[in-house]
Amino acid sequence: MKQIDGKQIRESIGEIIVPKTTALLVWDVQYDIASRAFNIQDMIANLKEILPAARSAGVTVAYSQQTAFPLEQEKPVWIRQRMRNAGVDDPSKTPSRNVEGTRGWEIFDEVKPQLGDLVFRKRRPTAFIGTEFDLVLRNRGIEAVVLTGVSTEGGIEGTARDGLALGYYMVVARDCVGSSRKEAHDMALKYIESVFDVTDSKTLLQIWSK
Repeated sequence: MKQIDGKQIRESIGEIIVPKTTALLVWDVQYDIASRAFNIQDMIANLKEILPAARSAGVTVAYSQQTAFPLEQEKPVWIRQRMRNAGVDDPSKTPSRNVEGTRGWEIFDEVKPQLGDLVFRKRRPTAFIGTEFDLVLRNRGIEAVVLTGVSTEGGIEGTARDGLALGYYMVVARDCVGSSRKEAHDMALKYIESVFDVTDSKTLLQIWSK
């Protein structure tokens, strides 16, 4: 820990993810999204280990749920993005995913939220646009966010960028994030490692089990 002008600058992962001031964000681990990840089984297994440890240590556990707007309520640029992602040339051909109340919208049973966890709906690939996530974190005195979930090159990287800009320590758990495209995951993780703090589930367990 370094100090400058009376401010403490956290350096090691242990200093950064102090339970009282840390949130663990489980990002879009929903059936419509995460089931397509190349490493979904390993990711779920790791999450099943760290979630109880986080809760026991007093870490704030949060879940995002991607919730789609109906096409008639969506911006044209995002309808275009949906078409691009689906590889179709007509809005009516876009698959119906992330619709609130459907099974595909729900979070994986193996890692579903528990009483006391924070669950929030969001519409964009970042936790900080169109949600109260930032406000809730500040109200709870959170200073660091550990990111897990899908996808690495999408919401994980986007949330890490926005969180850093807002003044949070952003940490990515490398063996708890994934994507439907391994190449994109690997490229994004390489970039993330050059900018943000990266750790793994074993280290999280060691720190939060103390």
